[in-house]
Amino acid sequence: MHMLTNLMAQQTIWQLPEGSRVLLATLIVLGAFVLILGLVPVLQTLPPRGRRAIIVTVTFLAGLFFAAEFFLPVDWTAIFPKDDPKRNFLTPAIQPAQNVLQIIGALALGLGTFGLVRLHMRNVVQKRTQWGYSVVLLVAFVTMATFSILNTLAEKQLATKTPLLERGFSILFDYTLVQLDAAMFSLIAFYIFSAAYRAFRIRSVEASILMFTAMVVMIGVVPLGAYISYTILGLPQGSAPENADLWTRFLHSAGLPSISHWILTALNAPAQRAIEFGVGIGGLAMAIRLWLSLERGVT
Repeated sequence: MHMLTNLMAQQTIWQLPEGSRVLLATLIVLGAFVLILGLVPVLQTLPPRGRRAIIVTVTFLAGLFFAAEFFLPVDWTAIFPKDDPKRNFLTPAIQPAQNVLQIIGALALGLGTFGLVRLHMRNVVQKRTQWGYSVVLLVAFVTMATFSILNTLAEKQLATKTPLLERGFSILFDYTLVQLDAAMFSLIAFYIFSAAYRAFRIRSVEASILMFTAMVVMIGVVPLGAYISYTILGLPQGSAPENADLWTRFLHSAGLPSISHWILTALNAPAQRAIEFGVGIGGLAMAIRLWLSLERGVT
């Protein structure tokens, strides 16, 4: 019944004229913004323990909602139709909750942007050390934000896409931002190479094994490995016949491509799964601490 009511409400909203829909959406956004601004002074008037109690309660209830929706049984055929058994009575509220999280994320992004601009504006006004970089950041920020917003509005046919706008956005995004990203990753590659060199320096038995394994894998995954194995050494390619003897099976699997594939699938993959499993346990522990507000960041 609740789902049917929501569907009827959505159909009624979409049946409104375009101007009315825009006005209704604007009023909803402004109402939410006013509500948030009204809550800020109320929270400021509360003592620190009161603010902490509200934050802890909201955090716990939000985490409990998502956890309950995931762990509750899904066999609710008395409520939902049989063709959609992977639902419980909390599932219809997941999408609205995710929309709320997106709004909170947008507000957090706006708050972070405000803090960034305020910090660099203060650097410029007070002419602190290297305040010229702050000027460059502010000019680039305003310019890119202006062209990006106008380009987004033009894509949604809410503004006119002029040649100046199209050319300016292309210069800023395609020819500046993308190239800066590529240059940054190119610089990072040198640090990765330096770290690999330090890791592969043969100083112990473990480093020797690591160096030998890395060389086998790197040569085996490139055409050079196949050339050495099947052309120079003359090893047979492909899988061995089912009735082949042990020596024939060994020759078919002794090529560098086969060895590198075995190392990646039989040795490296389990190690990566073990690392991911440990990281997952650590992430779960951190999530529980955040859920129970045991971290100091909630104060």
